[in-house]
Amino acid sequence: MVKTRVAVIGGGLSGLVAAYEISRRDPNADVVVYEASDAVGGKLKTVDLATGSVDVGAEAYLAFRADATRFFTSLGLKDRLRYPSDLKSGLWIGDGTLHSVPSRTVMGIPADSSSVKDLVDSETCARIDAEGEAYPIPWVEGEDALLGALVAERMGQQVVDHVVSPLLGGVYSSRAEDLGLRATIPELAGAMDDLANHGEPVTLTRAAAAVLQQRDEAREARVAGGAADEESPSASAKKPPVFASFVGGYRDLIDALVEQSSATIRVDSPVAAVLPAEAGSSRRFRVVSGSSSTETEDFDAVVVATPADVAGQQLAKVAPVAADILGSMDLASSVVLGLRLPTDEAIPEKTGILVSPDAGLHAKAFTFSSRKWPHVDDHVGAFIRASFGHWGDDSLVREDEDTLVKYAIDDFETITGQRLHPEETVLQKWWGGLPRYGMGHDELINVALKDISQVEGLEAAGAIWHGVGVPACIAQAREAAKKVMDTVM
Repeated sequence: MVKTRVAVIGGGLSGLVAAYEISRRDPNADVVVYEASDAVGGKLKTVDLATGSVDVGAEAYLAFRADATRFFTSLGLKDRLRYPSDLKSGLWIGDGTLHSVPSRTVMGIPADSSSVKDLVDSETCARIDAEGEAYPIPWVEGEDALLGALVAERMGQQVVDHVVSPLLGGVYSSRAEDLGLRATIPELAGAMDDLANHGEPVTLTRAAAAVLQQRDEAREARVAGGAADEESPSASAKKPPVFASFVGGYRDLIDALVEQSSATIRVDSPVAAVLPAEAGSSRRFRVVSGSSSTETEDFDAVVVATPADVAGQQLAKVAPVAADILGSMDLASSVVLGLRLPTDEAIPEKTGILVSPDAGLHAKAFTFSSRKWPHVDDHVGAFIRASFGHWGDDSLVREDEDTLVKYAIDDFETITGQRLHPEETVLQKWWGGLPRYGMGHDELINVALKDISQVEGLEAAGAIWHGVGVPACIAQAREAAKKVMDTVM
């Protein structure tokens, strides 16, 4: 019996999940994972320090995504999950005081001024409270807008700079002015659609209030159904944790995916192109790989799980419309700098500090990992992460480690008054690490996916499609694996 052959291009989270899912669906399939670098894992990277291991890419996932938690449990990782402390995060806007991050907003967009009154001036508070009765936003279902421009117009620039951009910057490595509403805050866009469809005035505060009410109802339903106890033994009965992580970092997940998949993994194997198989071949595709692009193999199906610019080059001959869209996509670069300290005396009793873009600092955020995650404190000791860089300006990403360490220490002192003296540092630069989810992103992505779907046996996955978070990437990869196997089984 001839084995089904499937190529998975890209050994990051999405590629490894797809390979695992294909292997699970057909244990006899010949699955080959091509990874251009010397190690799998992609943007999930765990590094070893003198005292223990820490993540220098993503460090958590949204714990209320039960689908992700179920998937981790199926991999035998339930006992490896860890939850954050009860400390809160802070927000620095350059006024000489450290504020709390507002809890009653939709990614920084308030339903009224009470949640952000300490972060904006009285004039802005008045604009927020009047916004619900101001002229409606001319909105129809499916509409999109640049998020920063819309919020500035309706509520004022301070809301953008002091709340929305800091909250979104760590997720998308972009400022609010450069992000599309529908792609980055789909809940809010959906609420605006509902208002328009019911003939009600469309305003940001009305839409935000609707989203917050929906969240409250969903939280109450989860608690009533026992979701808190099921997903986290440490969760309180009233408020399950928002985030979860792994005791050994994301290496726990990457190792489990590799060990439990029957795929052959080839590192240092960049793929130049996916081509139609030559006439006479019993397979559908030919994959051209190798450092000199001279190695070829034929496959029945292909899953492409590489960054946008790379995927565009690889798909040019089989899905040219998708390739053009991906090749023109903007990518944001960023830096994570980790600092291990001799003690935690200088670290505030917070999970971290977000920094507004108008505060005059270099760092966009600090994560106090050993405050946020008890397991990091236990295994690594005092450890913080400083983040730099956003789309449209990669100057900080180009700086050397010594310069970035100086910036981090200076910025930390400006905020806290404490001077850091790290015993160990680790630097990770993510060049083109995240796509910029601009206005119309979803529409373009749907066109690209439609082009790919017309090629039988070809699928795509990854952060460039429908969400940059770990749960979104897992869901997309599993769906891609299901679709390709439906065509070959």
